[in-house]
Amino acid sequence: MKDLEKLWTVVAKNASKDDVTAITHFLQGINAKQQWEYTRYINATLHMHGEFYADHSIISIPNSLLIQNSIQVPHGGILATIADAAMGGLASRAAPLGKNVVTTNLTMNYIATTTAPILYAKGTFIHRGNKTFVMQCTIEDSYQRRLATSSATFFVIDKRT
Repeated sequence: MKDLEKLWTVVAKNASKDDVTAITHFLQGINAKQQWEYTRYINATLHMHGEFYADHSIISIPNSLLIQNSIQVPHGGILATIADAAMGGLASRAAPLGKNVVTTNLTMNYIATTTAPILYAKGTFIHRGNKTFVMQCTIEDSYQRRLATSSATFFVIDKRT
């Protein structure tokens, strides 16, 4: 704990306005996980919210400083992350009892950049087999501008206990 306090003192002392914004966003996510609003750190730090239905899912995250690249737009890896979350979350909920899924392939097609405040990933099924699920995803911003499309294959595995 002492090392964390030392690091915090140095970071806070040297923090720019953007640093304060990014650190606040990050710490709010960690705090939300501590309050059981999230079960995974990645979902908490991205402030990720998901809605899951029988045939589709919608994942949303704010376009914060933490996800932006050097030209201040969402990093492509973050778009891949929310695409995987949208498709994988839907696939895992559709897996048979006692089973789960893992991503075996993920393809991204990047179309546009954005500075919009919210990003949305909508996942749907292409194929639901016994051993594999094939999914697709469209990523848009809060202005309904398409940013990327994605497809993925998920392998059905035994659930780990």
